[in-house]
Amino acid sequence: MQAKSLIAALFAITAATSAFAQSAAPAAASQQLTRADVTAEYIRARNAGEIATSEVDYPKTPATAASNVTREEVMAEFYAARKAGLIPQTEADFDVAQTAKHVVK
Repeated sequence: MQAKSLIAALFAITAATSAFAQSAAPAAASQQLTRADVTAEYIRARNAGEIATSEVDYPKTPATAASNVTREEVMAEFYAARKAGLIPQTEADFDVAQTAKHVVK
């Protein structure tokens, strides 16, 4: 019984794997580019400025997010929440049901 199940499972895995392998087949031969074609396209795109070639070309990300509250206000809110028992201190304090209510709002 176990051998039959194993054989059936292997057959199913093989069939599924071959289906995925077929879907990842390369494009038709008429659509494939030669190495020279790819190199020429790369050089054209680079010369046209379509490809970033150094750190200067990449978009800058903001170092900090804009905020309307000061650090002191954030810390005061944190201490008030901790004093009110809204921040769990240990795993035993963490109430999944209560947290889910806050997330849903």
